[in-house]
Amino acid sequence: MDFLPLFHHLEGRTVLIVGGGLVALRKARLLHAAGARVRAVAPRVHPELRTLAAELHERAYAESDLRQAVLAVAATDDAALNAVVSAQAQAHAVPVNVVDAPALCSVVFPAIVDRSPLVVAIGSGGHAPVLARLVRARIETWLPARYGQLAQLARRFRAQAKLRLPNVQQRRIFWEEAFQGPAAEAVFAGRPEQAGRLIEARLADAAPPAPGEVYWVDAGPGDPDLLTFRALRLMQQADLVMHDRAVPPAIVDLCRRDADRIAIDPQAAPPPAGQLAELARQGKRVLRLAAGNTPPARRNEALDALAAVNVPFQMVPGIEATPATSPARA
Repeated sequence: MDFLPLFHHLEGRTVLIVGGGLVALRKARLLHAAGARVRAVAPRVHPELRTLAAELHERAYAESDLRQAVLAVAATDDAALNAVVSAQAQAHAVPVNVVDAPALCSVVFPAIVDRSPLVVAIGSGGHAPVLARLVRARIETWLPARYGQLAQLARRFRAQAKLRLPNVQQRRIFWEEAFQGPAAEAVFAGRPEQAGRLIEARLADAAPPAPGEVYWVDAGPGDPDLLTFRALRLMQQADLVMHDRAVPPAIVDLCRRDADRIAIDPQAAPPPAGQLAELARQGKRVLRLAAGNTPPARRNEALDALAAVNVPFQMVPGIEATPATSPARA
């Protein structure tokens, strides 16, 4: 990736904006909403920018304006000035964004879906901001506005959950259930008080660690776009991923980022059902990610062995490869 996405806490911290027009105003609105202390420098300043700036200097930019700034934004129509701001900011180790000039940026502004405290950022490395905005529009339609309330609920009960559920695995399963169960539905229905009571009741009756499970997912033709929704969901839930080395990295990377991963050589025998069962008994959700489509006989043999020792499992076959196009018939 060209840029590593990070979220910066700017509350009360100084951000320099060089420029006073509409582009500078748009950046100032965003930074002000994030709690930044905006320092604006420009010979002429948009009237609304005056109300957003904690510091306003109606003059030409000077290198000293970078003093104590944690971020600099060059938003002028003077390419030479923007280049100077970029060079001087980077010389002072101040992250800098130059509007519409990715080559001069050490940081870029993403398109944002704001469901505070839940925030989704979509970036294109500064090369295709229109595309990033189109992707944002799609996510806006998919992500209900009340997801922010769901995140606030998690913030409210996070310390209590950590106290009642000291095991990381227990907490992960608890929150997955909370975000997909009755409490979440209560939030989406506009009943946050009921959601809070449901969370409190669940924590008061904190269950012992949930038993583990085995997920058997075939990667099919190796195209990430051909994975089923169920396969993707299980890949995101797994605590441990045992994948064939032949599975394309683009598919393996769709698994949960913090899951442990074990690569299996193609020449080696696949992990026996007993090994998968033992990991599941430890409370792990184990994903067996197989290259291609596992022969039914071998897959059924493994699943029968898991069933015989009462280990829960789910199996998701891969989609069979089909020709992308076929000749039209006369």
